[in-house]
Amino acid sequence: MSAGALSYRGPADLTLTYGAAPGLGRSAERPGVSVVVSCHAVGAPVSVLVDRTLGVALLLGPAITRATLALPDGTVLAGPVQAIAESGDYFEIAAGSPGDTGERDA
Repeated sequence: MSAGALSYRGPADLTLTYGAAPGLGRSAERPGVSVVVSCHAVGAPVSVLVDRTLGVALLLGPAITRATLALPDGTVLAGPVQAIAESGDYFEIAAGSPGDTGERDA
């Protein structure tokens, strides 16, 4: 893989934030979710596949504005959600998003 590429399959802690107004949104936290994560290069969006049942419950609700994904090795990917599949099993974290302290920008 090229520099900045990421490929991971396994458990991760997922936090989704709904609503755009700072401080007024709500969050859903799901520890240990089975995911497939990939990013082909620095600056590319991070692709995240989740179980369809979980995805439909979490992704197809009110507007998701942000996702945070914590991998077991300590890598944290966070940023605005830029795309959600209608099937509910896939979403993308926008490239070049500012991450919070200690997080790897998506």
